[in-house]
Amino acid sequence: MGTIPAQERWRSRLPHWEMEGHWHFITIRCEGSLPEEARQKLQRIYQSMQLVDARSDQFHALQRRYFFTTEKYLDTTNGFSPFSQEAACERCLDAFLAMEDEGWSVGEATVMPNHIHLLIIRQKYNFSLKQILKRFKGRSSRWINQELDRSGRFWQEDWFDRWMRNHDELRKTVAYIRNNPVKANLVKQWSDYPWRISRSSNEIDSLP
Repeated sequence: MGTIPAQERWRSRLPHWEMEGHWHFITIRCEGSLPEEARQKLQRIYQSMQLVDARSDQFHALQRRYFFTTEKYLDTTNGFSPFSQEAACERCLDAFLAMEDEGWSVGEATVMPNHIHLLIIRQKYNFSLKQILKRFKGRSSRWINQELDRSGRFWQEDWFDRWMRNHDELRKTVAYIRNNPVKANLVKQWSDYPWRISRSSNEIDSLP
C-alpha cells in the first residue's frame, strides 16, 4: 500500500493524528456505555474544541478534559458492559494479537468492562492507524458478538487517540493503562488483572 506521510491528520467526530515512529494511545468505548448526562457534557467540550487550533495548548487541555470526563463515567460500568464476561475479554485479546500480525505492535493494552485502552506503534506499512483501528473494530465486534450470541453495533463510532511526544509521556501512559483496573476497583494490584497485554519497560523502550 506504500508509505504514508510522516504525519497524517483527519477528523471524524474527534480530530486524529498519526505520527510515524511514535506510540499512539487509543481508547475505544462500547456503544451505549455512557449515560445521557455524560454525553451532554462531552458534547459541550467537543463544541469548545471546534473553536481552537488543534495544535494549541488550549486544545490539548480540552482534549484531556474530554478524555478524563469519559473515563470518570466509564469506570462506573453503567450501560453496556460486555467485558464483564470472560469470553468477550478473551476474544478482544485475540483481536489485539491480530493487529500485530498486520504490522502494529501492542505495547500495552487493558480490556475494561465497557471500554479498552491500548498503546500501539506501527512496525510495517501495511495499514495506517485509521485502517488498523477500523480493522480491529470490525474483527473484534464480529468475534465478540458471535461469542455473546448478539447482534448490532458493538463499538462507538469514533475513538480517542493521542500520540506520545516523549518517553516521559509514554511511561505515564503505560502506568495509566496498567492502573485503570485498580482505579476502577476491579483489582488491588494491576498485575492481578487478567485481561491485559503488558510488555516490560525495556521492551517498549527498545521500540522506536
